[in-house]
Amino acid sequence: MLVHILQSVKYAQHLKTQIVTSSPSTPAVARYGLILLLTVQNTATVLCLRASMIGHHPSSSSQKYLVSTLVLTMETIKITLITALIVVTEGNFSVKEAVKLLHKEIVCRPLEALPLAVPSFLYVVQDNLIIYALSCVDATTYQVTYQARILTTALFARILLNQVLPIQRWLALLLLMSGVILTQVTVNFNGQIGDWSWRAQREDATYWLGLLAIGFASVSSGFAGVYNEKIIKNGQQPLLLIRSFQLSLFCVFFALMGVVIKDGSVVIRQGFFHGYTPFVWLIAAMQAVGGILVAGTMKYADNILKTFATANSIALSCVLSYFLLGDDDTFTPTFLIGTCVIILATFLYSANSVQQPTHRQPLPSTQQSLPLPSRRCSNSNEQQ
Repeated sequence: MLVHILQSVKYAQHLKTQIVTSSPSTPAVARYGLILLLTVQNTATVLCLRASMIGHHPSSSSQKYLVSTLVLTMETIKITLITALIVVTEGNFSVKEAVKLLHKEIVCRPLEALPLAVPSFLYVVQDNLIIYALSCVDATTYQVTYQARILTTALFARILLNQVLPIQRWLALLLLMSGVILTQVTVNFNGQIGDWSWRAQREDATYWLGLLAIGFASVSSGFAGVYNEKIIKNGQQPLLLIRSFQLSLFCVFFALMGVVIKDGSVVIRQGFFHGYTPFVWLIAAMQAVGGILVAGTMKYADNILKTFATANSIALSCVLSYFLLGDDDTFTPTFLIGTCVIILATFLYSANSVQQPTHRQPLPSTQQSLPLPSRRCSNSNEQQ
């Protein structure tokens, strides 16, 4: 499976004559195996983050680990994986050749990397907001509400890239927002007709802060993704792995600044890895490998099957959050209906984006083939 993923990354970078789409000759085991892995990764990362934050609010002095150090650890693992991919796919397993390539494309062309500082900063902010949100709301609410990033991405694509969305996509976005609103409404079926209220009205201020964090994370995700795509399309960098490496370098820098500014004194007193357990290391590793799984998925599957992974992840989060984390307040009729509406809207939006192979000139960006690391490709979030 790892060989398939590495080959998919190599293929995505040198694609010249067609838009990436699912190939009928792709082995079913590879296609659906990657979908399964992506579903498990999305679900497990969110549930594990939520479990690690229950009872340990970021503003609490009793929390087991510092959120800022976790973000830096995730970015460090991610850049290590990208470096390994460069050695394997571009250096042909030669570290020397990989170093030469990095020196040529990064050290000798430093100014081209500067625009990547903007999305890198936003990605680091997004990571912190996501972890904060999962300390305030349950995993299912996060998974469902965070799908609003599809809307923010579409809006920024219209503004920054001048993309014209077909009417079907706008209808899907309208349906998406309707589903998000439904998840936040509670109806008293035992009372009078029309006896309804906002879910946040029966929650404390922490819940509002969690929703606010998800909202800002959605905006950050949408803008950073589209801005990064604009940079790639307007740039001269031939290798997206190099762009990914540059992006991760900036992410590590900003994450390190976050540790120094926010928790520097605490780190000096307690140590950087204070409170780290194998469970926390598992969270960091799962978040780091997410981008690689998306790369393989977009080569051996297509956008529809990737959407299946998103839908499956939402459904699994809903069920597992109820049984494992005790989030029993989530299972209300309006929440479940809203969740189904969101899943349907996601399918409709993705179905309209599927394109058939063409012999036009190659696109300036193969971002669908090799998304830049992180929830940056999912959630995420796009995550996800």
